[in-house]
Amino acid sequence: MILRRSRIRAITVLGTVSLLAIFAGCRGARRGATSVTPVTMGVVSDSAVRVGARADSVRADSVRADSLALLAMAAGKDSAAKRDSAVLVKAREDSVVAAKKRPSKKSTASATTRNCVLDFADSPPETRLLYTRLPDSTANTFIGGGFVGRCQGENNRISADSAEQFESAGIVNMYGNVVYEEPNKLRVTAAHATYFTREGRLFADGGVVATQLASGSTFSGPNIEYYRVMPGRPVAKLVAPNRPTAQLIEKDSSGKAGQPTIVTADRFEDVGDTLVLGWGDVIITREKIIGRSDSLAYNKITQLARLVRAARIRSIDTSQAFTLNGDTIDLFTTDKKLDRVFALHSATATNKDLVINAERIDLRLKEQKIDEAYAFGKGRARAKTPQQDVEADSMRIVLADQRPREVRAIGGAVARGVADTLKIKSTDRDMLRGDSLFAYFDTAQVAADTSKQTRIKEIRAFGNASSLFQIASKKGPTAPPALNYVRGQRIFVQFDTGSVRDVRVDSSASGLYLEPAPDSLADSTVRKPPAKKPPVAPLAPLPEPPAPMFAPMSATVVTISRRPS
Repeated sequence: MILRRSRIRAITVLGTVSLLAIFAGCRGARRGATSVTPVTMGVVSDSAVRVGARADSVRADSVRADSLALLAMAAGKDSAAKRDSAVLVKAREDSVVAAKKRPSKKSTASATTRNCVLDFADSPPETRLLYTRLPDSTANTFIGGGFVGRCQGENNRISADSAEQFESAGIVNMYGNVVYEEPNKLRVTAAHATYFTREGRLFADGGVVATQLASGSTFSGPNIEYYRVMPGRPVAKLVAPNRPTAQLIEKDSSGKAGQPTIVTADRFEDVGDTLVLGWGDVIITREKIIGRSDSLAYNKITQLARLVRAARIRSIDTSQAFTLNGDTIDLFTTDKKLDRVFALHSATATNKDLVINAERIDLRLKEQKIDEAYAFGKGRARAKTPQQDVEADSMRIVLADQRPREVRAIGGAVARGVADTLKIKSTDRDMLRGDSLFAYFDTAQVAADTSKQTRIKEIRAFGNASSLFQIASKKGPTAPPALNYVRGQRIFVQFDTGSVRDVRVDSSASGLYLEPAPDSLADSTVRKPPAKKPPVAPLAPLPEPPAPMFAPMSATVVTISRRPS
């Protein structure tokens, strides 16, 4: 009997000691364990509790121990977890210190290949987690119920309805209401996103909107790819394919943002929130101007935009309409206002009263209106108005309210004008030549009535000047005009309602004045229509012939032809 009682007591003591040893082993395993992927959460779930119950078999690091303590405290399962939370936090700190002292397995490992250590401390109470340890010491983590987290050691923030992390592959998948944010740099919202932790690359799809927080510019499209700053990649890059839309924000010297510039293209690349590149049927809308080209480059710092290949811009305002075509067009901006447009290679500028053709055309704008235009480059520059065509090596055109006010042509300048059609019916044109020509237009008469065309007022020719003008005949517009040809160092031509009124020659003057005269030789060769004969009265009928006195005789007709000898 006594032996039986002693045996029962021994079994009881051994059982108690075993339970204490198991409990102490679990606590020791939690305190000293390390893990490749620590996970921090704010809420406990049944899955998380089951994972914590297997802590004696699956080694979890100090961060995971801290996560479990926070989960237990948030759920309020038992007061023991609350009491032990301070101990677990201390265990986490001890493990971190030990990890720093422990030598790395790969001392040459680059920071670009490190995994993302997810921290979910800011997740809502409804968050659920499932953590699975793999034989290769990596883990897979599945999160539901909404989460907010970040990669430890990286300045980013991730939130979504659910997520999954595959540590061995370095992939974090996020689903539903995804928000990826880097403070003061970028915010990306999408329906789905994949973050490649080793590459520092985010791929988002499904109604993606990427906002660059520093400038305020946005990119929206079906999918967007973002490469964050990492060792070996000093500048971040954003790639937006599949014809997205960009809203580029420009700020003035005081930092105030202006009206955005809307750009659409088949593909965009933004480098460092500084340089924007676009390819494929680019359409740019800026205030009252629309531009199109094959590709685009825009520098946000210098506010310089370049349209390349088949470039063209036009004004939306029909009352002040103008167009500019060229192989390449540069747009310059100062304090959010477009003040210069420069077209290269076979450029053409057109408005209501002026057409300019040149290798290069430089337009200066004031309040979105053309104030000055320069035409120059290889070949000849040409400016055409309803009354005058001017050609020279280079030209400067001054406009007032989009109408030509002054044209200065330099280098072998030639002006050809249309004669007054009311007084002269001729297909020939008046001509004025010189080393340089200055043409002045009367804009005051058409200021009140925009439907009227600008009239030429005066043309001045300097250096080896010559002019040939048609003078209306007194016999009427159908008569041939007289010709006035003069030469001199300087010629000044005054116009009245579009027709030549006065020609003045200064220095070394000489010339001819030719009056038209009838050409008798030419007139004699002209076939005149035959004169009409007076009508002839009808003849009276002849009387009947008398009866023959003799019988009729027969006659023979003989044809004689000359034979060759």
